[in-house]
Amino acid sequence: MNWTEIIETLNHLTEPTYLYAAGAIVALALCLILLVRRQPNKIVAYRTENGRVMVCRSAIVELIRTSCEQLDAVAKPIVKIKVKGKTTHFDVRIQLMSGGRLRDIEQTLQTHLRQNLTENLGIENLGQINIVATGFKSGRIQVSSPITSKGQVPVAALEIVDHVKPDTTTALREELEEKPH
Repeated sequence: MNWTEIIETLNHLTEPTYLYAAGAIVALALCLILLVRRQPNKIVAYRTENGRVMVCRSAIVELIRTSCEQLDAVAKPIVKIKVKGKTTHFDVRIQLMSGGRLRDIEQTLQTHLRQNLTENLGIENLGQINIVATGFKSGRIQVSSPITSKGQVPVAALEIVDHVKPDTTTALREELEEKPH
């Protein structure tokens, strides 16, 4: 196949019918991606003989946020809920504050969340609770030794050196001024 045949074949693809079909396929793919990635509005907590008991997503998010607010070293929690089969999984994204240790926070938060989600909201099929640290906010830095800022020059560099020879033009000018005319 030479270049002219390839170009002729590609020119046929620019016909309106092919363009409409390609646009429809792209739109369908985007809709499917959005449906798969969508957060559920309600989670099945448990089932009884009379029906299902469901919990709103907002109630779960509020429980997780208030739990995170109780820890001084945690800020800005973001919750993602994934339901796979009958099991509900959680991703909790947090920012660590100064002095926060991720291992301690992770253990405390996972234990507390698992207990509250099962006892308070009644979620029976609880899966993983993933804690994701998305950032770290440092506290104020205490100055322990003198630090020069970008614009400052160290004091030692400003010492005047006495043994430098004067400029020759300046020396000649001074000699001429001293001589009488």
